[in-house]
Amino acid sequence: MTSFQQRSACLAIALLSINAVESFSYTKINDIIQQTPPSLVGRGTTSPSSVSVCTTICSTRRFAASSETETDAQIRDRILHEIDSGLRKYTQSDMKLLSDYGEPEDALALEDDDDDAIDASTLGQWDESDLQDKFDYEWFPELGDSDPNNLDTAYEYVQTIPLDDEGNEVGYNPIFGPSNPIDGRTILNPPDSYVIDEKTRDDRLVPQDFPDGDPERDANAQITAFRKSLRQVETYTDPYLNMEVPRHTAKWHGYPEQLSYPKKEYMNNRFTKPEDKTDFDALGPALARKVAVQMARAKNNEWLPAGTSASYHASKIAIYKEKGVITGSTLPGDVDESIVAKIQPALDVLGDVVELLSIEVGTVFRFKYHGLIKNKRGMEAWAGVLIRNCDVECTGVVFETGYRKRDPAYDGGDRCTHQIAINDVVCGHVDSSSAQQQAEQQEQLQERKEICI
Repeated sequence: MTSFQQRSACLAIALLSINAVESFSYTKINDIIQQTPPSLVGRGTTSPSSVSVCTTICSTRRFAASSETETDAQIRDRILHEIDSGLRKYTQSDMKLLSDYGEPEDALALEDDDDDAIDASTLGQWDESDLQDKFDYEWFPELGDSDPNNLDTAYEYVQTIPLDDEGNEVGYNPIFGPSNPIDGRTILNPPDSYVIDEKTRDDRLVPQDFPDGDPERDANAQITAFRKSLRQVETYTDPYLNMEVPRHTAKWHGYPEQLSYPKKEYMNNRFTKPEDKTDFDALGPALARKVAVQMARAKNNEWLPAGTSASYHASKIAIYKEKGVITGSTLPGDVDESIVAKIQPALDVLGDVVELLSIEVGTVFRFKYHGLIKNKRGMEAWAGVLIRNCDVECTGVVFETGYRKRDPAYDGGDRCTHQIAINDVVCGHVDSSSAQQQAEQQEQLQERKEICI
């Protein structure tokens, strides 16, 4: 036996003794011998380049040891690599062998892909429409674009909305408003298909149901004309809304989203006249800053000039003087001095909080009230009790405050027990221009404190 035959026999014994022999099951020992180069067959001596039998057995053992540590995935990948590279033929036994080692890792990875991930195959293709700066559904009124929501005059639309038995619009909800799909954009005479429409049809391309001159053609035309003359709304049942929806309506494109408030002039919503506006551009930087600081300190930003509020209120009360009506104003009227003398004790108790304006029909007393608005109703009732205690008939007491509806200085709550006296000073009822009047004011304030306590 030659050296090559010995090596072949040892290699065959080693391969049959390892666990990974199935990966080489497609190759027979005879095939190995047949594929041996002729130059090596029949030699009795070992060439210097040949490997000894011991070396072959050792390398085979090392391969067997490494094969024992291979995982199923590694064995499967090695078999697939051999098939792809052409070193191995794919047979039925390999199919069963691969199924035992599991599926490829790539196939498992595809199953675990995220469902929300973007699939490039579903993105479509790019064309010139993707480079347009404006699509068909976009329109900009500020650039002069016509409103696509305008109705086409070539069609007729529903003029009257259907009403229910109570006279309300069908589907109307007081919270959500109208919900009837048949509205003013519903088309009564929808266009026909371009195949049969009189404007676009071509008899040469459409097969004729009846030959020319057949009376059936005229009868069908009359029926079609009668059906269109009924102007009935063609509807269908929407599977999601579960209600009748018109089939032909004018498309609603909506309106552009308002991303910012419209620009307005600086003097918008201001009471300053344009000719009285301060021209800061003509003043220069230094003078403009000086004027701006003066306006800021004076609480005047040319929104409400001095005298504007007074003239507004004067225009509101001018009607009282024109018509001679004093009710609702602080204008004085007729006063019966005999009645005033009788109710003088009540007036002394009320003090400077009220000021008698007039006595109407002898039993209704009008006062100008200087106290807090929140105490007005209670003070009216108390004044009526004081007047009746003076044995004077009183059918009503009216406290007039003019256009004063609230007390801004006291919106934060009560300040002290002598609010009435302080409010008299704030409202300007007590003139504190002289020292004598200030002393009298302090005495009255002390008396009010004692009364309140």
